[in-house]
Amino acid sequence: MLYPGSHCFLLKKEEIKRYMPVAILASFLMLLYNLIAYNQKHWEIKVAILPLLKPAFASGVLGGFLIITIWIFHYTYGRFWVYVITNIVLDFMFTVFPIHYILQEKLGVYQLINITPWGRLSLLVSLSIVIYGYHMWQESIFKNER
Repeated sequence: MLYPGSHCFLLKKEEIKRYMPVAILASFLMLLYNLIAYNQKHWEIKVAILPLLKPAFASGVLGGFLIITIWIFHYTYGRFWVYVITNIVLDFMFTVFPIHYILQEKLGVYQLINITPWGRLSLLVSLSIVIYGYHMWQESIFKNER
């Protein structure tokens, strides 16, 4: 149970509340992207943790992705270039090396078909800039209400 000042995901409750909306938006956009990519045959998922949600790759998007988005915003928000570089590095690790290499080449979880790792990287970096803008807009709304 959380109490005032308590920690969850190694962050204070207030910090989680501050960044949860952008994390939910990012997860929604990733689910949407994954559904479009599935229909465009960007990849074929060969091993699904949640088979009923296979097209959306929901196990990844609704799990660690949401928490990692909150952490990235917590540690980098307000320093745009640090945020962008952090996203480029993490997205590279996911889409090119080592995560992509391990999941595709070594474990055979999925196979890219109509998109390259570099195409995925550019999409994810673009998405990160969109959600940064959303969070800036949201922060301005909360500041104007005070």
